[in-house]
Amino acid sequence: MDPPQIAGRGSDDRLSKLRDGVLGHILSFLDAKEAGRAAALSSRWRHVFASVHTVSLEQPEEPVPDYDYDGGYRLRRYDPNQPTPFTVVVNKALFARFRRPAIAAPSVPLRALRVTMDDYGRGDASTVNEWVACAFSLAAPELEIQLDLGQVPVCKRPDPFRAAAATANSECDDHSAGKQSPVPKDVDIDDKDVASGDDERDPAGEQPPVPKGVDTDDEEDVASSDDEKDSRSPNSPSPRDSQYTVVRQLFSFAALRSLRLGNCRLCPPVTISLPALEALSLTHVPDAEEHVQKLISACTSLKDLTLEACGTVTTLSLLDNTSLHRLVLRCCHKLANVTINAMELHTFEYRGAVPGNSFLTVPGGGFPSITSCKIAICTVCLLEEATSEEQLAMLGSFLQPFTSTKHLHLCAARMGSCFVALDLFQALRHLQLNGRVTNSDVAAAAATSTILQRATNLETLTLFFETGPHELETRVSGLRYCSNRRKGELLDAHHLHYSKYDTLDLAGVPIPRCLGSSVRRINLLHYQGGRAQRALARYLLRNALVLDKLYCELEEGPLWIQEELVREMEGWVVNESASTVFH
Repeated sequence: MDPPQIAGRGSDDRLSKLRDGVLGHILSFLDAKEAGRAAALSSRWRHVFASVHTVSLEQPEEPVPDYDYDGGYRLRRYDPNQPTPFTVVVNKALFARFRRPAIAAPSVPLRALRVTMDDYGRGDASTVNEWVACAFSLAAPELEIQLDLGQVPVCKRPDPFRAAAATANSECDDHSAGKQSPVPKDVDIDDKDVASGDDERDPAGEQPPVPKGVDTDDEEDVASSDDEKDSRSPNSPSPRDSQYTVVRQLFSFAALRSLRLGNCRLCPPVTISLPALEALSLTHVPDAEEHVQKLISACTSLKDLTLEACGTVTTLSLLDNTSLHRLVLRCCHKLANVTINAMELHTFEYRGAVPGNSFLTVPGGGFPSITSCKIAICTVCLLEEATSEEQLAMLGSFLQPFTSTKHLHLCAARMGSCFVALDLFQALRHLQLNGRVTNSDVAAAAATSTILQRATNLETLTLFFETGPHELETRVSGLRYCSNRRKGELLDAHHLHYSKYDTLDLAGVPIPRCLGSSVRRINLLHYQGGRAQRALARYLLRNALVLDKLYCELEEGPLWIQEELVREMEGWVVNESASTVFH
């Protein structure tokens, strides 16, 4: 009897026998670089990239500079094998789709063009225009375009050390000058005041003085590098600081189904015709409010709308978007009122400060079709979290229209601290709480209990324990960084804690009814085992009488601590038939 053949030895390459269209569809789920490397496998794969219907490329991050023992930068030697410029990589990926085995061979239409570019500059505008034009020429009946040109965080997190130092320095300067400088509470630290396209001049007709580092060039024409060098003054900004202006043909392309723009200027034309557009995402768009509103109102078939860090938008009307299914509003800190037709809305997500009572205006009242809701309180502009009675009541009234939702996701700096004034959520089936539970946070269990008492029919509870910066990763005296620490200390740093003698008594915390009657699954994510977290986990597991499954994802750390935490948690589960999964 012949021995069985080992897979991969002497067997036929059945994958290469598939049609080009099937192989191209498989490669379309990869990054364009990875899909392009398939051409090097064999002569059979040489022309497969022409059948790829999705071109997705993300510019890799620059390597982190090395530090010497004195804390300074090491000089880098010239590397003759430097990587190819990112714009060239995108060009090759698009033009490689024309490499067909024969001139008469049909080309696969392009379904999606996704480009994420960190160091976009004014000189790259013509190149990006060529990418968009190429996508138009190869477009399928349904085309997706995503241009994220200039990666910046949606909202920067505050640095407590820097904030304290700045406050101290400001107080010292004001005290020495004999004056006071109060900071308004509504100041947004992230949003930029961007002109809508017209020059704002004083009554005398003269341009006001411009501080250093502010770009006042609003022209859409792209100048050559030589012209820029001659025309720029020593204090003028670098051409890498500008933003891309979307080509006007994009606003009248009938096949466009999804449009996602990041750090781009809209400057829409008078007439916008996007009859097939169903998904629109705008991130860090500096256009005036009327331009953003005009684009949204023109997309009458819109089903998915996302606005992130659009600092010019103060009011938003979605009455014309009657087919809207999903609405996401993240860190639009100046947005004060949203009028929405919520008859078809299924998913709503909000991230920002505590909204006012008039933030949402719904003609007809309520959200009858809502099934999923996510609310995150952003602490970037508020150095202290919302804890006053007035703010808690405002947040409770804001969530009142969503009482019919089945999936509720609540995020705060301290887990559950902002959501203790919720209304009754009888239809709620899945609740997720995100936030930090430090070792000394004795109120975490009480807040969680208060929230669970409002979810009478809850079936799944998920707790996502956020991790704060480790003590070795924070600044010391405002001058030294963690890079000055020994590498061994940083590798050994972890967030796991365990001490069987460090306990917390929760005898006075009431037990919600849903724990003993309906909660069948509990997920503990990024569990670290601190005193308060262990007390909260023990409180939940010992009172979950009908629990079917416990899933716990432990934070990275020493194996012996993880084993102790697993052994301890398994002893807390009351229902012996419940399955436990630890990761």
